[in-house]
Amino acid sequence: MQKSAIIRSDDLRNENRRRVLDTLRMNGPSTPSRLSKSTGLSPASISTLSSQMIDQGILGSERYQIDREKPLRGRPRSVLSLCPDAAHVFTLTLTIDLIRVQLVDYAGNVCDDCREIVDTRSLNMEALLAKICQSIDTLRRGHPDIRLHHIGVGFQGQTEHASGKLLWSPVLRERNVPLGTTLQQRYGVGVSVHNDCRLIAQALSRRQAERLGNNFATVLFGHGVGLGLYLNGQPFAGTRSSAMEIGHLRFREDGALCRCGKRGCIEAYTADYGIERVASGLPADTPPAGRVAKTSMQTLLGVAESGDEAARLAFETAGKAIGEGLANVFTLLDPMPVALVGCSDRGFALMRSGLCSVLDAHLINGPAAQSLLHPFEHDTPLLMQGLADNSLSAVDRLLATHHSLPEPS
Repeated sequence: MQKSAIIRSDDLRNENRRRVLDTLRMNGPSTPSRLSKSTGLSPASISTLSSQMIDQGILGSERYQIDREKPLRGRPRSVLSLCPDAAHVFTLTLTIDLIRVQLVDYAGNVCDDCREIVDTRSLNMEALLAKICQSIDTLRRGHPDIRLHHIGVGFQGQTEHASGKLLWSPVLRERNVPLGTTLQQRYGVGVSVHNDCRLIAQALSRRQAERLGNNFATVLFGHGVGLGLYLNGQPFAGTRSSAMEIGHLRFREDGALCRCGKRGCIEAYTADYGIERVASGLPADTPPAGRVAKTSMQTLLGVAESGDEAARLAFETAGKAIGEGLANVFTLLDPMPVALVGCSDRGFALMRSGLCSVLDAHLINGPAAQSLLHPFEHDTPLLMQGLADNSLSAVDRLLATHHSLPEPS
């Protein structure tokens, strides 16, 4: 019984440490009294836990004057914060023709950034893994004294949970790339690999909670079309993989050719290459373009706004395709707010009529479609923030269970 009680006591202490770290990460620096209210822990518990973590170098404490207008009367109070040098993570994003690695400290500050433009679709598996490791090594050589504890990966494609394998993506030539195990063996730290849309949804869950709530969908537009779900305040994923491939649900029987090799997928009409193909009047079986330049899409937006019927119809069709996909999601899970990410205000305006017409026909007794839609034009900042949050949360879990700071890699 005594041993069992000790185990329970350790578990409770670790959970309380984690609660403190989670709260500071979510809300930023805090006084002990405010931290006590936020976590529900007693002031005595906060004092004990924070003192331990200050001694370990996980937390820092500074004093400030609470009453700035009356400095002689105001009592200085301590403010607890995450110590930047306690740990570091590398965040890696792999998107179309771009490998990007950032060095992030424990407080969430970006210390350095390395980007390499490379034709990702031309690389075989060995060359791709070598390029990724080369990018990480380049950044690491410039910071030899960091305390590296985790590498987080955001991938524009389908991933496998347990192994961190890159299952499939239109940005790669190869399938089943063992990125997670490769990085873990090479660098000796924890590695997490997630689909980019899930990470964007995670960032939105923290920064747009009042707007989106605990249950919402995220649709990511661009080179492909992705879906992320937050249900009851938690990210949803498949039993084995990232799943949620809304872009590869069927929109039209024997329709336009998709990058996945099938015909009629939602992506074949809603991704940048699909919109361009329809607007250009090309045959539905025209092979998808490898990459559509942003300037080309800007030109296409202008053409559609000027009244060109083919371009206008292309955007309207894209809206209908997404609407059909979301109608399926709503049928399974009930209507919920939808964050439309990576879709410019101009693009959304052109897609709105098609999107809302499909959803309003589906939501006969439900809310108006327009009330559920929330556009967010810029996806990259959300992806980088979600990836940093996820990676640092993994370090929080590690530090919460150690009574001395674990040795870095």
